[in-house]
Amino acid sequence: MPSLTSPGKILRLELENFKSYKGLQTIGPFSDFTAIIGPNGAGKSNLMDAISFVLGVRTGQLRGGQLRDLIYAFDDREKEQRGRRAFVRLVYQLAGGSELCFTRSITSTGGSEYRIDSSVVNVEEYNGKLRSLGILVKARNFLVFQGDVESIASKNPKELTGLLEQISGSESKSLKKEHYLWQLHNIEKDIDKITDELDSEKKNREDVMHELEHFEAEAAKKKKEQAKYLKEIAQCEKRISERSIRVDKSATACHHTLVRQDVISWKTVDPHLALGHLMTMMCIGTIGIYGQPELLKLNEEMSRINSKIKSNRKELERKKEERRKHGDDIKELQKGIQDLTAKLEELNEKSRDGTGKLPLLDSQLTEYFQIKEDAGMKTAKLRDEKELLDRQQHTDIEAQKNLEENLQQLRNREQELEAQEDQMRTRLKKILDTSAKQKDELAELKKELREMQDRHQKSRSKHENLKSKIAEIENQLRELKADRHENERDARLSQAVETLKRLFQGVHGRMTDLCRPTQKKYNLAVTVAMGRFMDAVVVEDENTGKECIKYLKEQRLPPQTFIPLQSVRVKPIIERLRTLGGTAKLIFDVIQYPFLKLRYAYAFCVLNIRKFDPALEKAVLFSVGNTLVCDDLEEAKVLSWTGERFKVVTVDGILLSKSGTMTGGTSGGMEARSNKWDDKKIEELEELGSIREMQLKESETSGRISGLEKKIQYADIEKKSIEDKLKNLKQEKKNIKDRIGHITPEIQKLKDVSDKRSKDIMKLEKRINEIVDRLFKSFSQSVGVANIREYEENQLKAAQNMAEERLSLSNQLAKLKYQLEYERKRDVDSRIKKLESSISSLENDLKLVHKKEAEVKLATEKASEDINRWKEEVKEWKSKSEDCEKEIQEWKKQASAATTSISKLNRQINSKETQINQLDEWKGEIIEKCDLEHIELPLIADPMETESSNGKEFDFSQLNRSLLQDRRPSDREKLEAEFKQKIDALVSEIERTAPNLKALDQYKTLQEKERDVTEEFELARKEEKQVADEYNSVKQKSSENIRVLIATFFWFYELFMDAFNHISSNIDRIYKQLTKSGTHPLGGTAYLNLENEDDPFLHGIKYTAMPPTKRFRDMEQLSGGEKTVAALALLFSIHSYKPSPFFILDEVDAALDNLNVAKVAGFIRSKSCDGARTSQDSEIGSGFQSIVISLKDSFYDKAEALVGVYRDSEKR
Repeated sequence: MPSLTSPGKILRLELENFKSYKGLQTIGPFSDFTAIIGPNGAGKSNLMDAISFVLGVRTGQLRGGQLRDLIYAFDDREKEQRGRRAFVRLVYQLAGGSELCFTRSITSTGGSEYRIDSSVVNVEEYNGKLRSLGILVKARNFLVFQGDVESIASKNPKELTGLLEQISGSESKSLKKEHYLWQLHNIEKDIDKITDELDSEKKNREDVMHELEHFEAEAAKKKKEQAKYLKEIAQCEKRISERSIRVDKSATACHHTLVRQDVISWKTVDPHLALGHLMTMMCIGTIGIYGQPELLKLNEEMSRINSKIKSNRKELERKKEERRKHGDDIKELQKGIQDLTAKLEELNEKSRDGTGKLPLLDSQLTEYFQIKEDAGMKTAKLRDEKELLDRQQHTDIEAQKNLEENLQQLRNREQELEAQEDQMRTRLKKILDTSAKQKDELAELKKELREMQDRHQKSRSKHENLKSKIAEIENQLRELKADRHENERDARLSQAVETLKRLFQGVHGRMTDLCRPTQKKYNLAVTVAMGRFMDAVVVEDENTGKECIKYLKEQRLPPQTFIPLQSVRVKPIIERLRTLGGTAKLIFDVIQYPFLKLRYAYAFCVLNIRKFDPALEKAVLFSVGNTLVCDDLEEAKVLSWTGERFKVVTVDGILLSKSGTMTGGTSGGMEARSNKWDDKKIEELEELGSIREMQLKESETSGRISGLEKKIQYADIEKKSIEDKLKNLKQEKKNIKDRIGHITPEIQKLKDVSDKRSKDIMKLEKRINEIVDRLFKSFSQSVGVANIREYEENQLKAAQNMAEERLSLSNQLAKLKYQLEYERKRDVDSRIKKLESSISSLENDLKLVHKKEAEVKLATEKASEDINRWKEEVKEWKSKSEDCEKEIQEWKKQASAATTSISKLNRQINSKETQINQLDEWKGEIIEKCDLEHIELPLIADPMETESSNGKEFDFSQLNRSLLQDRRPSDREKLEAEFKQKIDALVSEIERTAPNLKALDQYKTLQEKERDVTEEFELARKEEKQVADEYNSVKQKSSENIRVLIATFFWFYELFMDAFNHISSNIDRIYKQLTKSGTHPLGGTAYLNLENEDDPFLHGIKYTAMPPTKRFRDMEQLSGGEKTVAALALLFSIHSYKPSPFFILDEVDAALDNLNVAKVAGFIRSKSCDGARTSQDSEIGSGFQSIVISLKDSFYDKAEALVGVYRDSEKR
């Protein structure tokens, strides 16, 4: 490593008009370790730029575009007086104490002037003098700019190689001939490609210009079309306005007529309403007396509560008996555990007493083992033979066992197949018998169905006669709408619905008029499930519903809910809900539709039959959805709140939702609303009942016939399946018998071989025992046993038996402990408490039911008295009704005349509205066409602020006034033909030219792209020329210079490797100095690796740094502080290779925390202070003067001197 023979230092710095330093400023003297401090923006970094400037660094690296940018910015007057000049002088103190001045000036022409002391020199002499002092301007081995640390930390391996080439002086491209050839080839290819692109872009530009010429033709066409469409829209709006005025006049006349008609209707309804009200009250009272549904429910409730109390008491007794038995079980388990523990201790004691039953002396044991070894050697051959035979014997025995198991399995399978065959035959016989019976039953049912159809045909004529009578009575009682359970509001709603049905064809009626439950017990459930849709009106489509709503508003009638059949969206029925079992059913399945609609009046029952479209299913399904109904509340809770949740309602009217809420019951008005379903059953006729019953029987018989036919079909399929299975069973039995016949001889053969081998094994064992007994004879006599095997077997057997017994006792003890723990954890008392609480609650409920029963009986007696009073009032009102009949007939004539007038007005209104709708559609089509053809129509204001029907108000001021005038149809057609002819001419011209509507945007894009390509082309030309020149200079050299080139290459290689080896050997020591601490005295690890040692110039250098306690990571994965420390270690290592007498650093501690700042400051102090500059330590390199710009007090408080920089606002 080169050493610094004369370690000088920077003494002071003199600046005049440099950057932010106005006038002549002297900064210094600088100590061995000087810190430059000051606030942000004061000019600290400008001071570093001044040092770099005077030491010959290029202007581009000094945050300036040209030299003039480095001069202090005077105002205009000062510029004229002083001129634009600046200089920086650095006073360098040599080792002997003498001073050397380096001055670099910026002249008024914007050039540089170099001086050493007072002599003007050129750049080469200036840099040479600096180089002699160890200051390398090109390598910049004396300074680190702000941001250089982060730059070095983020360099890739190839960039690190370039940095090392620059430091070592081995940077030369003249030796890389092949590299230049390849680079030149690539550049030529790029130039060809760019030339082709440029030609293509020029051609595209010509095409775009051609398209641009035709762009105005398209604009003219759009202008013509805009005028045409504006004219059409203006005409539409004018005609719509005229027809709207006419519609309003007709609607006003219609409204007056309807009001007059309603007055007439109310006058005819009034007396009948009073009579109907009395009839209703009387029926309600009658039902309360004779039906007594409340008393029946209370009796059922008492029976249910008594039954629950009885079952709960039985369960309580059973649980108490179970608790007593549970206590006895625990005591028995505890006693068993004590007994087993005692036995186990006794066995352990016996084991301790029994050890050493036949003890041997040490000498006897030694003799035993010697004889054992001798016997083993002498019987080794025999034992090997025996072991071989044992293995063969074991293999054959296992094979024999496997074959016997297979044989047994086959025999078992054969028995199973025989049993299956018997079952199949029995089943086949049963199917044949059942099929014969079903065929006989099918023939009888078909005969019965034919007879029913004949009887049904006769009943149809009777049905038609009844129908004509019903029509007559219905006409007479059409205005008597007094339902026995309807109040005044319901009467108005019924009248309104009838009026809507008369005025609008798409009104079907209310839900209560269109469907009903199949059984009386479902009345309340269906009412709760339908909810607000029970009184909803079913209409054909949305338009009909809107018209009805409009009518209700105009007549100020109560609001109604409407269900449009065409647009209503319903969820499909979940079929699996029909097969849940229990009492659960779909509400949809307990509703009848379409049904025979029944009416009644007074004591007479009349019939009104209506057939409806199956589309009414959608209205019912929309009202109830997939709601379930069941008889029991507990079953409803299971369906609604466990597993997949469903909406469920009980027959008592309790509604359980999916969200877990429960509402409803028999309280409130739901029970009263459900009575509407009973009204229809009261109205049924016996004559229709017989026909309906016959239809049901016929349908039932047809269903039974269909079911029998399917059963017979399934029986034939099952018969065929059984016959196929019997065939397969026979084949499998045959295969099994074949396998049994094959396995049996194999088993016998293995038995014979095993028996013979067993005899051979016994002979070998006998010979081995004889040899062993002969060798152990004297030893057996000395220990008192007949032979040594007896001793070994007895000792081993006793120990084995004792171990097995101990294991058995331990297992039993663990099992009893686990069972005892389980029994103790069982909670038997909570269930008893729960049952006692349930019994108490049920008894309280029973008391409440008894109390309610007494109240109901009292109410029944009161209702009987009210009925008698109402009967008298009914007689009185009947006489009044007869007097009113004549007056009603008179009002009916007036109502009929009003209806005729309304129909006429409605037809006129509908006609005008149809014309308005057509004009609106025409206008909408014009606007849509403009949108599709991208024609913008002028608007008067923001569409969001207008109140027109279409949300837009068009500006017709651009149109010619003549186009806005009313015209005859022939004139309009002629004008439209002229517009169409002009547009067609423009379209033909545009189609011939085929313009691109985006040509202007594409042209601008192509211009920008052309400029970019041209610049890229010029840069590529310059690079091509440079590389070609270098390549030609290499090519022109003769072959005799190859040796010189090789020598030069190796010289550069040695320079590079010297620098690499020096930096690589020092970087780890410096990194350890920067990272070690009291907690981690060894510090971290850092090293450099060449990716290719043979040709390092064309490959990279891998830099790896591992902080203390951290595992290996790539440099980019380290934190910001860790990267900074690693980069500083590399900078200090590079500086140690070619050290300059001073080192200037600009805010290198910016990314460091306080701990790392202190470490870096300590390292710099160790290299600069206390005589470190004069030492030549090979471990850490030579010392140097340090000038550091820092904002952190934990750094600059380690310095020997501080230089403060601030702005003087007065001077400025």
